[in-house]
Amino acid sequence: MAEDPFTLYRQLQKAFSRNIKGKENRELIGRIYEASRDRLGEGNRIELKSLVPDKSYFAFEGKYVSRAVNKALYLDDEGKGWAKFAAAMDKGDNTGGGLNPHELTRVIYSAAMAFCCYVDTIKEGDKKTPGTYFEYFIGHLFAWRLDANPTKSLQVLNLDMDTELPTDFVFQPGKGKTKFHLPIKTSTRERVIQVWAHQRVLDGVYGTGRFIGTPVILTETKTDKKKREVIEICLPAQWRLYQLHIAQLKRVYYLDLPAPYESLNKGKPTLAVREFGEFFFEAAAL
Repeated sequence: MAEDPFTLYRQLQKAFSRNIKGKENRELIGRIYEASRDRLGEGNRIELKSLVPDKSYFAFEGKYVSRAVNKALYLDDEGKGWAKFAAAMDKGDNTGGGLNPHELTRVIYSAAMAFCCYVDTIKEGDKKTPGTYFEYFIGHLFAWRLDANPTKSLQVLNLDMDTELPTDFVFQPGKGKTKFHLPIKTSTRERVIQVWAHQRVLDGVYGTGRFIGTPVILTETKTDKKKREVIEICLPAQWRLYQLHIAQLKRVYYLDLPAPYESLNKGKPTLAVREFGEFFFEAAAL
C-alpha cells in the first residue's frame, strides 16, 4: 500500500526542525512526491481554460478540485527527474546531474505541485499546509546548495536595545561568502511589498548589500473553479517602483515564471527575474 503523504509530511516537519540541509529532508521530499503522485493518479484531470497567453493548465480532481497545474512544467515521468536530481545532490553535484536550468525547474515544480495539489483535492481552503511544505522544500534546497542552515531572526544592536529581528530565512554561509535573504511564497499578489520591506530593514540594520534578496515564488495563477478559468495576477509596474524606492532585490526566482515579470529583466531599474533552476548554476557568483 502506498505511503500516506500527510504522515510523511509530519515526519518532514520533525526532520526540518533538526537539520534543514540534512539528507533526511531530501529523502522525505522524494517519498512525499511519490506518495502524492500515487494518490493523484487515483483521480481525474480536468482541462482548464487558460487566459494566460502561451500557457496551458489542468487541475487534479478528488473530493475537491486542485489549483492550476502548468502542462509544460509538470512531469509525468514517475519521478525519474527527481531521482536524478536527488542522486546528484547526494554526490555534491551542484549542476543537477546534467539537467539544464529549465529541466531542473520542471523537476522541482513537479515535486512541489504534487503535494500541494494532493492537499487541495482532500482539504478545501487549506492554504497553510501547502505553503509550509513549499517553505520546507525550497529552504532545504537552498541550505543544501549553500551548505549552511538558515536562521529566522537576527540580532540587532544599538545604543539602547539588544533584541532579535524576526526575518524570512537568512543564510550566512561563512566569512567572506555572500549572505542571502530568502522569502518563500506560493504566490505574492498584494503581499509582495513585504519582501522589499524586509530587505529594506536588513539593509538599514546591517548595511546595503550585506544580505542579498533572493525570493523564490511558486506561481501567480488564480483559478475560477466554477468557470474553470486560469489567470495570472501580476503587478510589474509596482515591482519597478518597489525596486527603485524601497530596496534592491538581487534575484526573484519562479517555478512558473510569469511573462510580465520576466519583462522586468529589461528597462530601468533592472530586476532580474528568472526560473528557479538558474539558482543552482549561479549561486556561487551572486
